[in-house]
Amino acid sequence: MTALDRQPLQAAWRSMLASRPGIEIQGEPVVDPTRLTTCLERHQPRVLLLDKALLDRLDPMSLQWIRQRCPRVRVLLVSEEICRSAVADVLRNRFHGLLLTTSPPDLCLKAIRAVSKGELWLSRRLLAHVVTDPTWPLPPAEAAASDPDRPHAMDTLTRREFQVVARLRRGCSNKEIARELGIMEDTVKKHLKSVFAKLGVHRRALVILQAAGASDSLSRLRW
Repeated sequence: MTALDRQPLQAAWRSMLASRPGIEIQGEPVVDPTRLTTCLERHQPRVLLLDKALLDRLDPMSLQWIRQRCPRVRVLLVSEEICRSAVADVLRNRFHGLLLTTSPPDLCLKAIRAVSKGELWLSRRLLAHVVTDPTWPLPPAEAAASDPDRPHAMDTLTRREFQVVARLRRGCSNKEIARELGIMEDTVKKHLKSVFAKLGVHRRALVILQAAGASDSLSRLRW
């Protein structure tokens, strides 16, 4: 489903997507934020392409309603530029990605298909920069990503798991983490699986958010 602020942008995206195999456009194009919740409840699309300009016009209650009533809808935020507020919107609202309106069609399709599978479409390097820059307007890590009943979950990680998380926070891939720590890539995956279980999360981005709230613990370790 597309929810874009401008009719020309709506027309261009829907035209591009209509001819692509494996893509089905659901519902009418949404340009009025007051109609978004109704359309989502009626069609329950797997992926919602949401324009940042339209998001900025949504009231907080509508966003809360979408999270509660449409938990399976994955939101891919579409923005004219990769700005601080757009990245913060993705993380604050637990969206699944950020895509430029000027992205080439093949990249748009790749992003949509990745998000439809539950993946996060956001550069690891960009995400790492966001959570380590104190000037970015992010929510508290525990409010966005952690289980409220487990506020000190980071303290349950082993020394090696902390080392993996620290490099994950820098934007390293599994292969880069394995090379830096002198271990096998499969071992990195096992450590990450353990970290996910201990923190009660299922995505790398959420691990990074929790790590951002545990900077003191991370900084005390010697690498």
